[in-house]
Amino acid sequence: MKTTVEKEEVQNGMLHIEQIKDIVGNGWAVIKNPVRECSKILKGELYFHSHNEEEALEELSRCKEKFVSFRYFGERDPNIVYLL
Repeated sequence: MKTTVEKEEVQNGMLHIEQIKDIVGNGWAVIKNPVRECSKILKGELYFHSHNEEEALEELSRCKEKFVSFRYFGERDPNIVYLL
């Protein structure tokens, strides 16, 4: 059961990260105004999503928002080492 606050957030475009994952599937997402706890994104506004990384990066460069997150929600290749 959703609370009133959660209903208002969805109406304002705010989605929980699980909802964003369901929409995006196995692809890239540009998330506006992410709400974080430490380094984990809890919710935000889904601005754009695509299975094509270049297309998503192009849209990210066009986004004029101050706070934006760029995320991949697919399976990661276990043979690739990611450096942050």
